[in-house]
This record gives sequence, structure tokens and C-alpha cells, in this order.
Amino acid sequence: MPAPRKLSSLEVAIKHSTFRWLVCCALASVGLVIGCTATPTAAPVTIVVPTNPPPPPSATNPLPTSVALAPTATPNAQGAVIIAQLDPTRQVLIIYGVTPAVTVELGGTPLPLPPSPTRTFTPLPPPTTAPTLTPSVTPTRGPRPPTKTPIAYSRGALVGKILFKSTRNGGSLFRPNWFMMNSDGTGIQPLDNAAAEAFAISLDSQAYGIENLEPGGARRVFGERRCPGVGTCLLYILDTALDAALINSSEDISKGQWFGSRNAVAKDPVWSPNGQYIAFASNHDPGDTCVRKSMNIFKATPDQNPTVRRLTHFCAGGNVGHPSFNGDGSRLVFYADADGLRQLFVVDVGANDGIDFTQVAEQKISDGQANDWDPLWVK
Repeated sequence: MPAPRKLSSLEVAIKHSTFRWLVCCALASVGLVIGCTATPTAAPVTIVVPTNPPPPPSATNPLPTSVALAPTATPNAQGAVIIAQLDPTRQVLIIYGVTPAVTVELGGTPLPLPPSPTRTFTPLPPPTTAPTLTPSVTPTRGPRPPTKTPIAYSRGALVGKILFKSTRNGGSLFRPNWFMMNSDGTGIQPLDNAAAEAFAISLDSQAYGIENLEPGGARRVFGERRCPGVGTCLLYILDTALDAALINSSEDISKGQWFGSRNAVAKDPVWSPNGQYIAFASNHDPGDTCVRKSMNIFKATPDQNPTVRRLTHFCAGGNVGHPSFNGDGSRLVFYADADGLRQLFVVDVGANDGIDFTQVAEQKISDGQANDWDPLWVK
């Protein structure tokens, strides 16, 4: 077998240039076709470009079972054809025929695209139903409570009312609070202590008050200024003009004795508005049915030999005192603690000198909730 002819350097250069040109054209054509018509695959592709038809299969280079031999190519109108076949097992594009051409025909089956990941949709939570709001009730301003009219501490404003001291609302026997009520005990109302005290003094003062003053102002009736509550305590009538100095002093009264008994206490005298009687408290007449000396309320005519009648009937030995006439002089209010609690009572005076406790009866108007004493019937 003759030895192969050695190519000249020019032939070798032409051969190499031609080969590089063909490879470039094949690659460009494949890229053009793939870029325009083929669907890209996820796996990389290796292109093997032989310079001659593939060698026959051998033990060292077997053909893949899934790749057929290159089909017979028919030149196109330009007289050249390039046939490319894809080996799906090896993922290699094999190009047969390296004749310069502008047409590339791909053989084989393209690799399938990897499946697109299935989008997972997280279902939206069901719409939350907005709670049905119950319309709030628009508060309606109620009528304002009536403004309390300030109490005018005057006889004209409080006429008919009974003022009294009490342990109500935290008061005590030594520091009482002042209240007022209706004549039947209803409508109890607290008062300003300072104002009520001043008003009470203006009514009850022995020197200038109206409780012990005879209608017309000619005389005043007095009790002992220092009566200890035991022994002998007398009652006096003084002339407001002749005895003015004594009336307006603090001296013990030693003249004008009007009523009293030895070893008996008479106190708290008041003159009726009609001038008919003087009422007072005394223990000089306990009565036939009382086993002990007890204070009671009396009425007496205002002369030197008075007619005296007992109007109440207390036998328990408790304290009774501070009578006060109503406006027409027909009734009295006073206090008594016969049951251990100071309470207010009213009693009729009677139209004549013959009426006494056997014909009238005292009536309690306090409610028993506290100590009530020293009443003043405003007139």
C-alpha cells in the first residue's frame, strides 16, 4: 500500500481555513434556527462537529441505540445541506455534512422542557363579616333638677315651720345640727347651722326675742338664769321699760316673781301670740297617778294669781321642756325624752282655762331616728 502523500503547507493552510469556516457557518446556522424556532431546554447542549461522516460503529465507539444514522441529504437550491441530529440520551447535537449552506435541518426529537413548577395558591381566608354595630343610644340630658331656693332665715319666709336641734347627719348632743319640719313632722330639711342658730337666738333670746314677750311688748316672762334643774327654780315677769337694765344684764332676777313652788323646778316660759296664756315646763305637779316627780307642760294665765293647768301626762321622770306656741296660740310644740330619746311633740292648748291633759293628748311628730329637741315654731 503506497504511503500517503504529504500535503504541502499551502494545502494544509487552505484545509484548516476551510474547516474553520465550515464550523463557524454551521454554528451560526444552528444558533439562528434554534434561536428562532426551537424551544430552549433547561439542560445544557454539547455540539459535536465532525469533519467527516461519523465513523462506523466499533467496539470502542458504538452508536447510541436511540440515534439513527444520518439520513441521505439532498442539496437545497443553493447546492448545500447541513443535517443535524439530536441524541436525546447523551443530549448531544450531531451535525452531518459540512458543506457550506444556509439551510439547517434538525433531526431527532427535541428534549422536552422541564415541567413548569405548579404554582401553589394559598386560598385567601374567607372575608370576615364585619360585626353589625348596634347604634349606641345617644344619651339624652334629663331635665335639670330644680335649683334649690336658698333659705331666707326670716320670720316671713319660714312662718309655720318648726326649727329644732338634732343629732341627725352626724350631730351630737353637744354639737347639734339644725333642721326644720312642717307642723305635722313631715318635710324634714337640714339647715345651715350658723344661720339657723343666729335666727333661733333672735326668736328665743330672753332679752330681745319674741318667744317670752307679751303681745304689745310691755312685759317679758323669765325663768331663773342659773337653774341647775333641781331644787327651786322660779318664773318672773318684768316690765320692759322699768326693768330694762335688769332685762339686759346677766344678773340673777330677784324681783317680779310670778310662779313657783318650793323644791320644784319651773323653766322655759313663753308667751302666747294672743296674750292669753304663758306656757312653761315644771315638775311641781306630778299628778295622782305618777309615782315619781316628772316634768310636764303647763299653761297659766299671765296675772298675779294665775290659773294653772297641766297639758301633758309624763310620769317616767324624764326631761320635758322648751315649749313654743304656733301662730294663733292654739297649739304648742315641745320636746320630751320620756323613752330615753329626745323627741318632738305637739299638744292643743285649749280654748279656756278649764282644759287640761284629761281632755287633750300630746302627739309625737318626731320619727324616732335621732334626738330632736329645743323646737321653735316660727310665727
